Amino acid sequence: MQKYLLGFFTLLALWSCTPGGITESTSAERDIYFFDIAGFFDAQIKQLKADQLKANKTVKYNAKRDVLQNQSLDYEKELAVFVHSDINKLSWREKYQADTLSTAGKIQSITYKALDDQLKTQKIAITFANNQIERIAIQNHLKSIMASTWQELEYRPRKGYQVHGKQTMRLSGEDEMGIEVEFVQ
Repeated sequence: MQKYLLGFFTLLALWSCTPGGITESTSAERDIYFFDIAGFFDAQIKQLKADQLKANKTVKYNAKRDVLQNQSLDYEKELAVFVHSDINKLSWREKYQADTLSTAGKIQSITYKALDDQLKTQKIAITFANNQIERIAIQNHLKSIMASTWQELEYRPRKGYQVHGKQTMRLSGEDEMGIEVEFVQ
């Protein structure tokens, strides 16, 4: 099982890596064209650390499964994959279509869809309830000559998150992986 977990976390780490790692930046330091995913998750990470929130975590790799109860997690590492799905880059400004649904002057949802299938982050859907974020769902896709990787992310503030992925390698077949985390109050 440890061999599979090591492989899974290696894939997850490679997927979410960007040069320099996570940096703390405010919207004043960078241009914000879309919902600020990186800023939102930086704030969530700080809050989770301050609250010292523990979690029940299930890790799946193909048919293998490992369950960890009442764990202290490194939320900066755990949520890096969400932070690195931010689409606020000047060169991507015209590469996403935004759709906002409002009812009675209140935003219900915001959806961003990539207009270019070569972009890693293909879709971001943010759902609101009572002017608060209820759910963020992200779909990422990477494709190369050697591999194709799909990733679905879901985050629910104060409740937990899920990361599900599938990687198809030309030489070694298909692997499925997943992490489900439920915050313990």
